[in-house]
Amino acid sequence: MKVGPRVDHTEQFVCKGGVDAGRLLDLSRKGLYSIAKEMGGNVLLEEQWDCKIRYPRLQKRDEFKVTIHYVATVARSAWPDAQRPVDIEAAKGIRGLMTVLDRHADAIC
Repeated sequence: MKVGPRVDHTEQFVCKGGVDAGRLLDLSRKGLYSIAKEMGGNVLLEEQWDCKIRYPRLQKRDEFKVTIHYVATVARSAWPDAQRPVDIEAAKGIRGLMTVLDRHADAIC
């Protein structure tokens, strides 16, 4: 196994109706994994994430701003990647039918 650099990936979502934090984490991890593949890696190690949900202002009661910060070490291995965020069961969201209105990504190596 060849271990590479640690990569930070932050995504901001604007959601309406609810927040499915597990789904948003999965999307963020896929974004980070695509960056890892561009760097020559095929697995993510030592994964950590943080999910912050900002509640709506008075005018827009069903609109939420979600920031997901995902960090992992890029590596190359003979074993396949899990393709699943670590500890996804701990992700807490807001019940409702989620619609993603906007998405912005920022990756830092």
